[in-house]
Amino acid sequence: MTRPGHPRARTLVAALGAAALLACFGGGAGAPAASPSPVSDQEALQFALRAERFYRLLEGIPLAATLTFNNPALHPYFPTPSAFADYYSSLATVARQNTLRDGQARSVRIREFHFDSPEQAIVEIVLTGKHERELRFWDIDLERRDVWRRIDGVWVIVPEKL
Repeated sequence: MTRPGHPRARTLVAALGAAALLACFGGGAGAPAASPSPVSDQEALQFALRAERFYRLLEGIPLAATLTFNNPALHPYFPTPSAFADYYSSLATVARQNTLRDGQARSVRIREFHFDSPEQAIVEIVLTGKHERELRFWDIDLERRDVWRRIDGVWVIVPEKL
């Protein structure tokens, strides 16, 4: 659980505050009028919190390991076991191909999300980890785009077919 003083909690609160200010005052005098959001502020907040909980579960764990695949906390974020298997396979492959040290993302942050409709959201994330080779001391950033859909009132990830 995120503590109020925790950096991730402050980041989420700051992002939500900025979104609220932008909604109140608009994008400025010269900015074109934005189309209304297909979801209410309360629904957007609930979605953001659910997405944040899911992506936090991916931090600091080996992405390409059976232990992660069998983690029961990840499964409720998918409509079916096969959808989870597709997502996990894609994520594990990306972690291996991009030579993340121990296949782990030290941090997973939501760069942006937007609603295409009241029932679909697009989330762009960045997974950050160390390079597999220790002499390459810089971080690796992996960008990913996930599609979330509201099914029977619950937001779940619907991965693309492999």
